[in-house]
Amino acid sequence: MSKRLYYKQPTLCIFTARISGRQDTERGPAIRLDQTAFYPSSGGQPHDTGTLSGVPVLDVWEDEGGEIWHLLAQPLDAEDVTGKVNWPRRFDHMQQHTGQHLLSAAFVEVLDAATIGFHLGSESSTIDLDIPQLSWEAAFRVEERVNQVVWKNQPVAGQFVKPEDLQDFDLRKPPSVNEDIRIVSVEGFDASACGGTHVAQTGEIGLIKITGIERYKGGVRVSFLCGTRAHHDYHRALRRLQEASSALTVGQDEVCDAIERLQEENKTIRRTLNKTLAELRALAADAIWAKTPEQDGMRRIVAYWPERSFDEARAIASQLRERPRTLLLLAVKEEKGVRLVCARSDDLPEINAGTILRAAAEALNGRGGGSPTMAQGGAPHATSEAISTALKQAAV
Repeated sequence: MSKRLYYKQPTLCIFTARISGRQDTERGPAIRLDQTAFYPSSGGQPHDTGTLSGVPVLDVWEDEGGEIWHLLAQPLDAEDVTGKVNWPRRFDHMQQHTGQHLLSAAFVEVLDAATIGFHLGSESSTIDLDIPQLSWEAAFRVEERVNQVVWKNQPVAGQFVKPEDLQDFDLRKPPSVNEDIRIVSVEGFDASACGGTHVAQTGEIGLIKITGIERYKGGVRVSFLCGTRAHHDYHRALRRLQEASSALTVGQDEVCDAIERLQEENKTIRRTLNKTLAELRALAADAIWAKTPEQDGMRRIVAYWPERSFDEARAIASQLRERPRTLLLLAVKEEKGVRLVCARSDDLPEINAGTILRAAAEALNGRGGGSPTMAQGGAPHATSEAISTALKQAAV
């Protein structure tokens, strides 16, 4: 079985090894080494990347027999290779994984909330907790506690133990294996069975920041960032705050108050706008009614309005159907096609708006439906002539 160099020296980036096995996979050639510093995907932590004698390593995994395989971008004919692990990715994973250990321990200490799931993502990481809910106030207390441990710069130790020695450890997370049991511990704070890569001192994590809380499968999922990721996220948030401050021409501490004022102003403007639109639509309805002659004891208002919105057409139809003996069939143009609405007054029970709407929509290769008094539908784009013809034929 390959020696796992990352166990004894997590910061090892360059190493030499001999190829001890080869296989062709559906994704490309893969090799096994007599020793490797590449970490395989395991325990919620993604695999390392890097090169073997200049050939990119695309994936690393452990098979059922415990052997580690390296997926290569192209075949490698050499027997002896020089491996180079992508250090920025490795160190990022070390920060996130060690930070997860500490954060999970802090949740147990502060809230008696156990971690039942962990995922280290490319941008953000998550832990799943066995509690029904979590407030931000409580989360901030956990965050404050865990960063106290980070800033004490406590040693992070990894060691292999025998099953009979487990009783000597107050394990937060028990082992899932019966041999090659590795315990990662932070003195006086946490001890867990884990085979991942970790920093040597908690201070190397820098900062642990909780960024999201959501309910998940009856529990709570917490998103978090550690180290460089947290640092970059602070830069991102600060830039956004500076942009908002500049756009609102207020100080950074006044941004929230300025937004609240704008929201209130916006509500007032919307109310005024909606009132004005209602008045304009009422005037438009009056004008349409006045210029539509009565024929056969009723008014048929059939129109294609390419410049009006569907909301406007529907509002006018709703108003005019309150007039006596009135039938409306209207169409408007939208980005995705044609929208139609049909309505009739209650004193025309012999007319079915849904039937008329379907006839017009089908003539335009569309569909629609509704009640006998009000219906709507849609169709693909068509020429003005085709739309007008379909409306007139359906409304006869």
